[in-house]
Amino acid sequence: MKNSLLAIGECMVELSLSNSHSLQHSFAGDTYNSLVYAKRWQPEIDCFFLSGIGQDMFSSMMTEHWKAHGIEGQFVLCSPDHNVGIYAIKNDPSGERQFDYWRKDSAATQLMYLIEQSDSEPTWPHFDLVYFSGISLGILAEDDKSRFIDLIKRLRSNGSKIAFDPNYRPKMWSTKDHAIQWLEAAYSVSDIVLPGFDDHYDLFGHTSVEEIVGYCSQLHVSELIIKAGKQGVFAFENDRAVCHVPFTPAKVQRDTTAAGDSFAGVYLACRMASKDVQTAIEQATGAAGLVVQHQGAIVEHSIFDVFRQQFTQAF
Repeated sequence: MKNSLLAIGECMVELSLSNSHSLQHSFAGDTYNSLVYAKRWQPEIDCFFLSGIGQDMFSSMMTEHWKAHGIEGQFVLCSPDHNVGIYAIKNDPSGERQFDYWRKDSAATQLMYLIEQSDSEPTWPHFDLVYFSGISLGILAEDDKSRFIDLIKRLRSNGSKIAFDPNYRPKMWSTKDHAIQWLEAAYSVSDIVLPGFDDHYDLFGHTSVEEIVGYCSQLHVSELIIKAGKQGVFAFENDRAVCHVPFTPAKVQRDTTAAGDSFAGVYLACRMASKDVQTAIEQATGAAGLVVQHQGAIVEHSIFDVFRQQFTQAF
């Protein structure tokens, strides 16, 4: 029986400026990107996306895009009144990105209302792993955040393992305390947490890996993967240090948009395939190192597949 992975969040229209000064479009969003990379790394996993879309042209194109990438969209809900969000991206010479968003009141922000109106939750199958992020939570109205956490609790109580990446974006929260309130709620219902060191420094003032471990211990996180930039990746299980994987810089860095997303997707796919934590991190960092060398959130399938086959032969 295949393993199943459900990612919850928002997929948007991505607009990027080409060298000819014309706009190119694609579709991306943090948890969606992770889902695509999980599917590519372990094609035998059934990958499902839960979100809200509209009845607009881009929504139709988006669902076709999902199918092309092997992503199942039967649990996506359609809003008659809201369309999909849009963002524009520009990269500086070092590959760092700048964003402009048009996502307020997008269909994905109405997710909890759409779930309740459709009464679709009782029809969902069991998912082995459910993945969401701070962005999945941050786009929702305040009351919907509570309902979303309750949804995660129900999925967990039904046997799903829960994975969470805080992916902290200050503009999504009214204050730091507001972000802390909801990210703590998310940590407390998650089995696997994948924070960036910068997330914890910006939010909590944590200046060491040990401080992050101590904080997450209080919230009963059982599998903690700390992405610490040039310090590498630190892994802990039940507060016990498992491994440290040093940072290996990419040959070139063109676009960092999906570095964390690809890491999360490949890491989770590896863990679902029963790979140990260190192997999962090594494969995830390798994948992220490839992704940042290419423009856009989703690397061309043929390029990624050749890399995966060559890279995994070493394991």
